[in-house]
Amino acid sequence: MPPKSSTLVEQQERPTKAPLTSEQLERIEKNRLRAKAIFEARQRGEAVPDALIPAVSSSAPTEAGNKKRPHGVVEPSSRKGGEGRDHIQPAKKFAKFVEYDLSKMTDTKGGFMSIEDDPHSILSAQNLKDKPEKMSLEEWARHQARVQAIRDKKGAYEPAISALNEPEEDKICFECKSPEIDWKWKEVYKCRVCEKCKKDFPDKYSLLTKTDAREDYLLTDPELRDEEILPHMEQPNPHKSTWSNMMLYLRYQVEGHAIKKWGSLEALDAEFEKRTAEKKSRNSKKFATKLRELKKRTRVDAWKRERSIKGGYREKHEHVWGTAVEKAETGESVRTCEECGFEIEELVF
Repeated sequence: MPPKSSTLVEQQERPTKAPLTSEQLERIEKNRLRAKAIFEARQRGEAVPDALIPAVSSSAPTEAGNKKRPHGVVEPSSRKGGEGRDHIQPAKKFAKFVEYDLSKMTDTKGGFMSIEDDPHSILSAQNLKDKPEKMSLEEWARHQARVQAIRDKKGAYEPAISALNEPEEDKICFECKSPEIDWKWKEVYKCRVCEKCKKDFPDKYSLLTKTDAREDYLLTDPELRDEEILPHMEQPNPHKSTWSNMMLYLRYQVEGHAIKKWGSLEALDAEFEKRTAEKKSRNSKKFATKLRELKKRTRVDAWKRERSIKGGYREKHEHVWGTAVEKAETGESVRTCEECGFEIEELVF
């Protein structure tokens, strides 16, 4: 064991802080009393006197972010919240989504918007030009809904078919003889059928679009537009509201006209198969033509690359055409270069 050293390590004494001056002690006491007075005033719910708010000296050096301006000095127009501004401008990327100016709306204290502030409300969407002065908005909305129902013949304003001056057989369903027939189908399609029979006989009473009627039954556009031949009903397009309305046809009426046009359903099927085969043949010929043109371009490009590799430079090539040969497949007259194999078609008049 090494002998213990008898030398004592002298500890360095920490430097003592200088005592506070009388001016510093006086400023600390004033700040303490001012903070205590502000706290007690806020506890009592009273406004803080301006005398207790310390003034910010413009000449005194301040650090950024450590000191703020007093609330009373800030102008209303410079606040980020927008108080005092006439109109709030939304951000450019959100401009098309901002629909309401909340700064100008009435606070209903209930989590909903009033009729005057909501431009998309059903009541505010009604035409208010003809509204009587003594009628409320709710009464005017009910009146407008009643007028619309009368115009569309919906609800209680559907036509009473049983009360019409028509024979009894014109007021009942074709299938089940029920008097509850669809008045709209009777008016548009001249077809008397009830809702139950529509579901029980879909092969007869289902609706077809214009595209289905044209492609499946080989009908033309003039035939489909003629309402005397094929009555149709228009409805909004379910895929996109801005597209044209759908034209709906009754299946048994479309089949009847197709049989009258082609003779029978078997003749319709034969014509459909014939047109399908012709379409397939046209597509195959079009594909063969494009493939032949691609081969020509590929052959010429390969010959140019080969010439440039062998000779080190590209020379202008003059074709040496052979005798015209007629191809049995297409019936075209073709000449072939004897050197590069390039083919060209000729038209013989």
